[in-house]
Amino acid sequence: AMKGLISEGEEMVQAKGDSNVKDAALIAAAQRVEHYEMAGYGSARNFAQRLGKTNLAEILQETLDEEGNADKILTQIAEESTNKAAARA
Repeated sequence: AMKGLISEGEEMVQAKGDSNVKDAALIAAAQRVEHYEMAGYGSARNFAQRLGKTNLAEILQETLDEEGNADKILTQIAEESTNKAAARA
């Protein structure tokens, strides 16, 4: 599944068209990758907690938090500039 998401992003880079629209599409693709990663880290963290692997669960939570922060930054960029520019294209 991740290969498909990455391939989709690569196709967008090669696509012809307005650069603002491409930027918005690339941010959306990057967010899909982030969400996929967040689902994996969240599940792994839950398994670690169930198995009593507290240290591992904490590390996975830190990683999950980092991915969530990256997603928030992408959302902010999209909402504050990229999506507006794409809508004007």
